[in-house]
Amino acid sequence: MLLKNFNATLKNKNWKNLPRLFYPILMLYRRRLKFLFRRRSILFLHKNFGSKIITRDDLLINHEKYHVRRFGCEELVTASEPSTLGKTQIEIEKIIYPFKLTFGKPFVCEVPDAELVGPNAIGFNRDGGIVSDTSIALFSQVGNLKKYISIRTLALKKLSRLSPTKLDTACSLVHPWSKIYFHWIADCLTRIEGLEAYQAQTGIKPALIIESNLASWQIDSLKLLGYEPDDCIPWHSSRVQVKKLIVPSFRRHWGDYNTTYKSYGPVVSPLACRWLRQRILSNLPDAESEQLFFSPKIFISRRKAVQRRIINEDKVIEALAPFGFVAYALEELSFSEQVRLFSQANMVVAPHGSGLTNIVFSQNLTVIELFGSYVAGPSLTLFANLSRGLGFRYGCLRGQSPSQDSRQLHADIIVDIAELGNLVTKMQEESSCQ
Repeated sequence: MLLKNFNATLKNKNWKNLPRLFYPILMLYRRRLKFLFRRRSILFLHKNFGSKIITRDDLLINHEKYHVRRFGCEELVTASEPSTLGKTQIEIEKIIYPFKLTFGKPFVCEVPDAELVGPNAIGFNRDGGIVSDTSIALFSQVGNLKKYISIRTLALKKLSRLSPTKLDTACSLVHPWSKIYFHWIADCLTRIEGLEAYQAQTGIKPALIIESNLASWQIDSLKLLGYEPDDCIPWHSSRVQVKKLIVPSFRRHWGDYNTTYKSYGPVVSPLACRWLRQRILSNLPDAESEQLFFSPKIFISRRKAVQRRIINEDKVIEALAPFGFVAYALEELSFSEQVRLFSQANMVVAPHGSGLTNIVFSQNLTVIELFGSYVAGPSLTLFANLSRGLGFRYGCLRGQSPSQDSRQLHADIIVDIAELGNLVTKMQEESSCQ
C-alpha cells in the first residue's frame, strides 16, 4: 500500500506528499539496508584481510596436515513418504517427500597452532583461514558462513594487539545458535561423540570449551553425558590460542533446499542421534516419585510460548483426550523429565517448535506436526526429516494463522479439529498394522 501510494504520488507529480510518504518506506526497508551495510562491511574485511574458508573438503583432502581420524561408519538415511490429509497433501508433498541420503564416516581432526576468536569462538588455522566446522553446520554452503562471522571477530583477529590466552589441547562447543534448543542438541552435543573418539584413539583428553552462562537444560544435558560444567572452560575470552584444536565434524547435512526444485533440506545423522540417546538414557537417574508417570500419547502445548501458540488449544486437547492424549508444557519439566517423557512415548502431536527435538530420545514413535499458514522451506522439513530418518511414522497438518498475525513463520495456529482427528485415526491404524 505504501509503495502504491508512493508511485501514485510520483505519477501525479504531487511533490508535497513525498516527505510524508518517503519516511515510512524508509522505515520499511531499514532492516534490509542495515543487513546490506553489515554484509558489505564483512565482505570488505574478508577481501582486504584475506580470510580463506577452510571447508570440510579441505580438511579431508589435507588429512595428514590436520591429522584426520575417522570413526563410526557410513550410513544410508531413508525417508518415507509422510502421512497428510485433504488440502494439505498437494502443498506439502512438494517439499516433504521420500529420499535417500548417504552420510560419509564422521571424523575428528586436529588444527595445529589454531586460534579461537570472537563471541562465537570462530576457529582460525595458523595461516588465518576460517575453519568452517568450528562455526555452523552449513558446510555445503560456504557463502552462508560469512553471515555468521561478525565484524568484531575479524577485527579482533586481524587488528587486536592483546595477548591471547593459551591452551594446549582443546575442543569448543561454542556455537552461534547454541542457545536454541534444537541446535544445542543437534549441532553441539552430537559432536561429543567425535571428541570421545579422539580421546579413545590418542589417549589425550582435550579441555572442553563451553558457553558461559549456560541455561539449566544445557547444564543438565552435559551432566547426563558425563561432563560437569565446572570442569569445562567457559568462553569469556575474545581470543585464545590452542596448540591443538580438536574439531569433530558436524553430524548434520544441510541439503540444497530451494523453492523451485525438490530437495530434502536439513538432515541430522540418525546414528549420532542414537548415540546421544543411548548415552543420556544410560545416565538418566531413576524416577523418584509416582509424579513422573507420563502418558505414552502426548500433546505438546506451547501455551507458555510467545509464538506459534495454538489459538484453539482447548478444543485440540478435548478432541485428543478420547485417544488417550495428555497435554504437557515442556517449560514446566526439567531436561531429565523431558527425556523421560519422550523416551516412553509412542505418539506425539505438537506444533512446529524446538520441543520436537526431543524425539531423538524416543524409540518407536508416531509424530504429527502442526503448522500455521506461513511455515515453509527448511523449517517445514526439519522435524519431518528428523522423524523419518529415525524410522518414525510422520504426518503433518497445516492449519490457519490469524489474518492479522504478521509474524509469518512465528504466527499462531488455528487447527482444523476434524482433520486432526482423522489424521490421528489414520496414523493409529497404520501403526497397528505394522
